Amino acid sequence: MRRLLVNDCLTCIPGTRTFWSDLQEWFGMEFVGGDYVMLAEKAKAAMTPYLDTSLGVQYPPSLIVRNATWFPPIQAQVPTISLLQDIIEGPQREMQEAVIKSSAAVVFNSEFTRSKYPTAIAKTGDVPRTIDAPPDVRYRVIPLPVDFSLFEPQNPMGCQQALSLPDGCVCWIGASQGAAGQVKGFDIFLRIVRTNPDIPFVAVFKDALPEYSPPNLKMYCRLTHAELVKVIGACRVGLCTSRTESQHLAGVEMGACGLPMVAPPVGVYWQHRLMPEVNPVDGGVPEYSIALRATLKWPGDPQTIRAYWQKEFDKPVIKAAWTKLIEEVECAR
Repeated sequence: MRRLLVNDCLTCIPGTRTFWSDLQEWFGMEFVGGDYVMLAEKAKAAMTPYLDTSLGVQYPPSLIVRNATWFPPIQAQVPTISLLQDIIEGPQREMQEAVIKSSAAVVFNSEFTRSKYPTAIAKTGDVPRTIDAPPDVRYRVIPLPVDFSLFEPQNPMGCQQALSLPDGCVCWIGASQGAAGQVKGFDIFLRIVRTNPDIPFVAVFKDALPEYSPPNLKMYCRLTHAELVKVIGACRVGLCTSRTESQHLAGVEMGACGLPMVAPPVGVYWQHRLMPEVNPVDGGVPEYSIALRATLKWPGDPQTIRAYWQKEFDKPVIKAAWTKLIEEVECAR
């Protein structure tokens, strides 16, 4: 049985693993990568049946798992599961909706993400599909997992000494450049840092370091997961300032390390007001500042926080959900 995994790359940061790496490993998938401009055609070319010369048997692909964003539908008579983890508008949104219509199943990484596509989901009932699947197969919410064997509570004092960080740091993970920085609320984060000069902050960037930082902000860039765990372990509270967020995987990683979160109602924090040690913020910088100070004063129990996130985001949980979905889609052919 051949299964194709289609995305531009498995990871953009050396020394890190992404969920694409997990899918490839869990289900023995052949990875098809490359520039988004030509990726659909490259995937179509990979449809050629594999010839087992020892047995003289040809094996065409039985399934495609692809990124639902950035490249058009793959023209192939093979059931496709599309993973939608980017909430976007404009021309790329039209491409996303075309991918949704052509897919046997669509996986959203959170209920918040699925809530942003009601029209696209409603339309698919009237659109003939090449691959038919039972109604319950079509749309699932399966979050991206976190490796709880790696992201776990650390010795805060040891991490602080190793990194020369003071106690009581607030951890923020995001981007500083262009549209990504805007979405992650980097400008909001900087205002919070400047408004609270007595609170030490730590920022980890996935793109590039800013040219300037306030004196109470320590910055890191493009860390490996092993390095990131130590930085999180030196901090006491996690912070999300995103204007929108499909999931906020970084927040789950911080939760796995036992950090309480201060976050707006986006991604995994949407409609979840009873999360243990998640201080919800639906306002501006003053509201963030009040929530941060309250959470620093009463951070909660790291093991309780970790246990909450682990129930839903641990790798075995996510693998089981994907195994069930893949079996259903392949059996529906």
